[in-house]
Amino acid sequence: MIVLVISSTQGYSGEMLESLGALLKKSRTDAGFTLRAVQTQTSISNAYLSQLETGKAENPSPAMLRKLAELYKVRYETLLTSAGYAPEAGPAMRDLFLSHSSKDKSVVRELAGAIESELYAGRQLTVWVDEAEIRAGESIPGKVNEGLEKSRFIAVVMTPAYFQSTSGWTDAEWHAVLHTDPDNRRARLIPLLVADCPFIPFLLRHLKAIDLRGDRFTEGLRQLLAILRNEPLPRPVMHRGQLITADGRIERATLIAERAVPDADPDVVTETLYCNLLPIERLPRYVYTAEIASDLIRVNAQGEELPPSKSRIKQVIRAAQENEGVEPERRFMPAFRMYEERIITFHDLEDPDGALASVIDENTVEVVDMATFVRDEDLRKLVVSLFNMAIGRHLGRAGLVIDEEKQGRFFFPDRDGQARTITWTPRKKKALRTVAKPVVKDDRVLFWRNLGAYVQVIFLANKFYIQVVPTWVISNDGHTAATGPDIGRKVIRWTGPERNMQVLFHIRFWTSILRGGKGGPIAIRAGDQFLEVATAPAHIQLAFGIGSDQRDLMRLLDEEAPVIAADEEERAEIVLDASLDEDVEIEELDDGEIDEAVPADEETE
Repeated sequence: MIVLVISSTQGYSGEMLESLGALLKKSRTDAGFTLRAVQTQTSISNAYLSQLETGKAENPSPAMLRKLAELYKVRYETLLTSAGYAPEAGPAMRDLFLSHSSKDKSVVRELAGAIESELYAGRQLTVWVDEAEIRAGESIPGKVNEGLEKSRFIAVVMTPAYFQSTSGWTDAEWHAVLHTDPDNRRARLIPLLVADCPFIPFLLRHLKAIDLRGDRFTEGLRQLLAILRNEPLPRPVMHRGQLITADGRIERATLIAERAVPDADPDVVTETLYCNLLPIERLPRYVYTAEIASDLIRVNAQGEELPPSKSRIKQVIRAAQENEGVEPERRFMPAFRMYEERIITFHDLEDPDGALASVIDENTVEVVDMATFVRDEDLRKLVVSLFNMAIGRHLGRAGLVIDEEKQGRFFFPDRDGQARTITWTPRKKKALRTVAKPVVKDDRVLFWRNLGAYVQVIFLANKFYIQVVPTWVISNDGHTAATGPDIGRKVIRWTGPERNMQVLFHIRFWTSILRGGKGGPIAIRAGDQFLEVATAPAHIQLAFGIGSDQRDLMRLLDEEAPVIAADEEERAEIVLDASLDEDVEIEELDDGEIDEAVPADEETE
């Protein structure tokens, strides 16, 4: 069981007043949105948003600023002040003051961002951190004193560096709190154990600390947020009762039940479970349709008009590009579908120089809004098919092989006859993963083991997703998929049970491949438009779980990725050795002697 922690440091830096345009642009880029994505989410014109960010437009309405504040997860009051709707106020109350050593800035920034991404009483929680509160030229002691006085709680970020600080600032901050409440009876001082501390002062040792070390970070953050939100402690509910019979005696079943383990309710915690779906956040805006050009329509012996085959249309498109003098390396086949004697595509059919201009009747072009088009189930299936074409071309450009044997399956080829290892980023650190490797026995390559996945678009609960199903592909030469009845059975034996961390490992890996090493959302060209796909997998959240059994998997992924990859290799090697031995035994029974073991053709399912 895990809790999803969305970490962002832009929240507390957003408190610093700056020009509205610069603030809006910084907030948008920090949140990972393009101008068109903001337009889709808020219905605010991307042209107007661009003018706001460049300072060419002024005084947006408060309602518009509220939409942007909610989308960017910044304080609405900050945008109002920058837009000139409210005077710059004095120091505002903060929910938490983070007393820390400057050597612990990275963990403090992550903690502050995680806290400020949460809500309390209809507003975002706020954190006092020196680098976001003290401007150049301002009095450092004065601002720190102000922060201590204006914060509801003071958190001591306990690390060896905190208690070894020679500046005196860390000691001064927690001393000041205990000076007015020596026994911390108001519980305003909150010790946070971030790293193992060989020394903790006597006056702090009796206080119960929140443990944020390693994989305890998520549970510790939950406890801290509960304090900041004034939530009661969760209590298990034990069910015990006695069944009284008509004669007043205690029922025997009750006596047995009273000696059994008591039943308890689950902890009141938020549990997040990842899945292998990537939400498509932005769809192409329009679908273009047009009738097939009349000179391509055939008439049969009965006088009936018949549309051309798809291969015939492709032939005409290739001939048109050749006649127009398009260089061979720039020629391409546009993605389209045929439906009721019409061409359906994401390419702009109104463009007279478009890739499909030679096969359509330009007088019959219709431009349909995507939301309207996909209401019809049959038309929605056409859209899904076009999406899958776009994904196939996207992964092909990324260097993967489009498997002709299995629809929607892609795999990594060898690297010029050698094993292929690629570098990817699970979260922040880079990791290596072997994606194509020969299986060798007696100095002879028997076959290749290639990492692959089924990557297809599905429509679920009124939303489009990219579904990623990892698999292995057996190839004869490193880049040509093998076929045969036994391959699926053998490949299944290479894989083990998939738990939360393994699911996240695979989906993050394929997210990295889809992103192509670029930042922001996954951008996939679809005709003359784009799909934008979220890089965080879809998840479900439960309002209950096991409080002590929570880990922030995203936070641990950098450390776990090499271990998972090594386990995956080891498991495959063990199964391969066993399967090769089985092949040898079979040949011995068939031929009466042992020849070189050659496994049967194989194919994943």
